[in-house]
Amino acid sequence: MEPARSMTRRRLLTSAGGAGLAGAAALVADAGQASARTYEFDLVFNVPDTGNIQGLAYRHGRFYVGFDVGGGNGVIRVYDRSGKKLKETQPLAVGHAAELSIRPADGMLYIATGGGTNPTKVNVVNIATHDPKIVRTIDFASLGNSGLVAVDPRRDGLLVHAGPGDQGPFVFAFTDMRGKVRSTFPLPYQGVPQGLEMAGDKILYYTDNKITVLNRRGKITDTIDIPLTGESEGLAVAPAGRGTRVFFGYNKPNRIYAMRPVFR
Repeated sequence: MEPARSMTRRRLLTSAGGAGLAGAAALVADAGQASARTYEFDLVFNVPDTGNIQGLAYRHGRFYVGFDVGGGNGVIRVYDRSGKKLKETQPLAVGHAAELSIRPADGMLYIATGGGTNPTKVNVVNIATHDPKIVRTIDFASLGNSGLVAVDPRRDGLLVHAGPGDQGPFVFAFTDMRGKVRSTFPLPYQGVPQGLEMAGDKILYYTDNKITVLNRRGKITDTIDIPLTGESEGLAVAPAGRGTRVFFGYNKPNRIYAMRPVFR
């Protein structure tokens, strides 16, 4: 492969969209808060299902992808790394299915409603069963709309994102697993909210073509620009030694990427 900085935008996008795990798009850091590291973005698979792709989660080699199917319902489809579909739920009352996150302790799937006019709720789904159902709903409407959620394994809690609409300003709330708020911090608009995850004690916040890295107090410590086309959709993480593997989705066409090297 040519050095990342020598690739033209057309070559970069063609490589990313046309190959499998070897296909990569390169990041060139911008000024200001831009990342001091250079990342590449490998196409993991093109999602075989069309439709309104939204949230993303990952666990044990499986990708959990949320689709908004309308009428306040979403469908969760599970794929392996090759893109083979392993499971599909019935329509569930999870709203926009804007973001998904899995609790490592029990494998439960936490799904945020999302949407700039939709009050924030987090629905808990037992995804491991033959016919997954919502087992519990946590109401975060008091925080606002445009909800995202990430499981916070180090504190066995949740991180919830909400605001008056998709343009913010936003509040991030750390809660326990039942929704009791432990602490909050504000954040001005960084782009349309698309994904949220915890990488240890670092917050990864996915907006249009960008991952913003924050500490637990809400200070921006880094930004990672992603030079791809389509709309950003969903963020997922997995532990990798002392680092974190980062995956993210795009639409038009629906597809999943992995960030390389691992995030630290």
